Amino acid sequence: MNERNSSEQKQGIKRIDAEYISHEIQHLFHFDKGFPFTFKELLLRPGKAVREYLTENREKYVKPIVFLVFSAVIYTFLIHLFHIEVLIFNIKGLGKTAGWENSMYIDAINNWVDSHLGYSALIIGFFMALWAKMFFYKKGYNIFEIFVLLSYIFGVFFIAVLIFLLLSKLTGLFIIAQIGVYLVQVYFVWAIGQFFGEKNFLNYVKSFICLFLGIITYKYSLFLLAYLIHFFK
Repeated sequence: MNERNSSEQKQGIKRIDAEYISHEIQHLFHFDKGFPFTFKELLLRPGKAVREYLTENREKYVKPIVFLVFSAVIYTFLIHLFHIEVLIFNIKGLGKTAGWENSMYIDAINNWVDSHLGYSALIIGFFMALWAKMFFYKKGYNIFEIFVLLSYIFGVFFIAVLIFLLLSKLTGLFIIAQIGVYLVQVYFVWAIGQFFGEKNFLNYVKSFICLFLGIITYKYSLFLLAYLIHFFK
């Protein structure tokens, strides 16, 4: 009986072929519920959109990890295509400040970070989620729901930074990239604050603190990792 049910289930699963892959790609780019729709909603009303995803409707939105990884892939591809040199998420400056600039272990960690931006964003998101859980514990969201929020925000981060970098590259104006970095930070604070309650100004103050502490915790954790590797070797 179990073998029969298993056989029926197998017959109901469509074989993966060119048509299947084409359908999945089209689904990703559907303007009514795919990547463009998800990006638009997160750009215009990030906190409200994530609350909707968590509590009301998940069919319209690209899943958070898929959205983040896909955004990181687009970012990485176009950055290399246009030969734009930019370093984000690494600890190069931190190593220089600590007088440990030429450490092979810091270089190795930085190379990994620059080559795996999606994973690096997930790590930062994990640290930020821990801080957000502490600062917004009364809101009742668990750490996984907060992590969903941050995955979506980082997805928008990659696309937004990419746009500013491309504009800077095409115009030759470095200030465009600098302005973009500041605007993206403002977006982070706005998105987190809106998620936890857009009408409370204190939520935006807390979100700024969570952003700052999350980045600091991430960078010093990588620096500590490099130091431990150096120490034990």
